Amino acid sequence: MRAGEPVKKLDCYLTIVLLALILVSLAALYLLQGRPAGENLTVEIYKNGRLYRSMLLAENSAGEIKISDSEGHYNLVELKEGKVRIKEADCPNQVCVSTGWLSKPGQISVCAPNKLKVIVIGPSEWTDRVDTITY
Repeated sequence: MRAGEPVKKLDCYLTIVLLALILVSLAALYLLQGRPAGENLTVEIYKNGRLYRSMLLAENSAGEIKISDSEGHYNLVELKEGKVRIKEADCPNQVCVSTGWLSKPGQISVCAPNKLKVIVIGPSEWTDRVDTITY
C-alpha cells in the first residue's frame, strides 16, 4: 500500500486480526506469570551472610521484623498478604526500600550497607526450571 491509496477491506481485516493476536499474546503472558496453584513460598532473611530467619509467606501472614546490628543500623522487613519487602532502612541510598514488594520465587532485595538480604524461595520444581535459553 502506497501513501495516498485508499484503504482496502482486506487491509482492515488484516489489521484487526494482527491486533487481536497481539492482545491474546499479551494476556497469555500476563496470566502465565502468576504463581502455580497451591504453592508454598518461604522467605529467607540473611544478615551478615548467615540465615537470620526463615518463615512461610502465606496469604494471611502479616507483621514486621526489625533487624538491628551492634552499630545501631537497622532494617524493617514487612510481611503482608503473601508479599514481603524491606519497608524501612537507615542506609544512605535506600535501594533496598525502593525495590518494593517481593512475591514470586527467586525475587530478592539486598541492603548492601547493612549486609541484609531477603529472598523468596519457592518449591524446587519452580525454582530449578530454566527460564531462558540463549545461543
